[in-house]
Amino acid sequence: MASLFTRSFVALLATQACFGFSFSSFFLLPTFMTRELAAGPDDIGRVTACFYVTAVSLGPWMGSVVDRRGRRRFLTAGALLMAVVSLGFVAVDGMGPLIYALRALQGVAFAMAFVAGSALAVDEAPPERLALALGIFGLTMLSNNAIAPVAVEEIARHAGWAPAFMLASAAALVSAVLSLRIRERVRAEPEAPIPRLLDMMRRPGAARVGLVIALAGAAFGTMFTFPQPFALELGMDRVRSFFVAYTAAALVARLGLGPFTDRLGRRPVSLVALALYSVATAAAAQLESLGLAAVGGAFGLAHGLFYPTFNALAVQDTGERERGKAMALFNGAFNVGYASGVFGLGLLAESVGYPPVFRVGAACAAGAFAVLWLSSPRRRSARAAPASAA
Repeated sequence: MASLFTRSFVALLATQACFGFSFSSFFLLPTFMTRELAAGPDDIGRVTACFYVTAVSLGPWMGSVVDRRGRRRFLTAGALLMAVVSLGFVAVDGMGPLIYALRALQGVAFAMAFVAGSALAVDEAPPERLALALGIFGLTMLSNNAIAPVAVEEIARHAGWAPAFMLASAAALVSAVLSLRIRERVRAEPEAPIPRLLDMMRRPGAARVGLVIALAGAAFGTMFTFPQPFALELGMDRVRSFFVAYTAAALVARLGLGPFTDRLGRRPVSLVALALYSVATAAAAQLESLGLAAVGGAFGLAHGLFYPTFNALAVQDTGERERGKAMALFNGAFNVGYASGVFGLGLLAESVGYPPVFRVGAACAAGAFAVLWLSSPRRRSARAAPASAA
């Protein structure tokens, strides 16, 4: 069996880990906005959506450029942009245009780095270990979902938010330096034509894949945006336990079960994970009685199983010279769901409070389960049989 941990793949993991620390530092932006800027849930929803709107807008184009121009240079450029923009948050002192502009630019940086990094990960992975490779690649980001928020919360409590933003900037700068050690794999057919983005979107099953991941993105956005202000409203002083429990459970899912997802079947594992997605999101409505750790742990288990497994299912048949666009489309659909979800649910929370928001998010996850289950090959064959007989 081909080795997964090549020198270039290890360099990619180190690069992505540092970028992940910078990116995950801003998971506590809702707390910063609530405490320092007196922002309401509608403000939090708009600022959060701003990040994902730019990521969605540029993601497909970025995927095309990555396929044509190479992966590593865009990973480096995205990390450098994240370093500059993260430092800019030091100057934020109110709910003005600056915070929206900075968050939008972070969306650009994330689109550049994540699309390029994901394509590099697929390039390095042996086909029979694709889900495992994407799971390990995701762990570099995932582990920082706990490390960065804990560090940022402690720094902000004792030294203020400016040093926390400076640390996020420094981590992104280190990521840019480490990315220079990645050796991009030579393509087998450099002169082969690259499929157009529109052609890829028209392929059979592409719409169903996009709908599933968009609905999951709406649920994910709900869980990573609104538990913080809800917890603060309930009188909880610290929110780190959600991120720590989420990350620990997701690590268990990927390290303990990740090696088996390719063998058990990517579709059935994705279905089980989506069912848990819906249950965990609905449970957040009972945050006062269940606590942040329990809710975060359940959701971490669900996402730790779902995202790399369904990602591998979505891109398993793509060619080498179209992986950038494939990862951009997958990530773009997820971000569409995330952005539209947090924007609309922020307005809903402003009107009726937080518990209904989590129920809507759970319904989105249930919808993703239904779409994937109804599109299974066996069910499509069963529906086609009567028509063939007739």
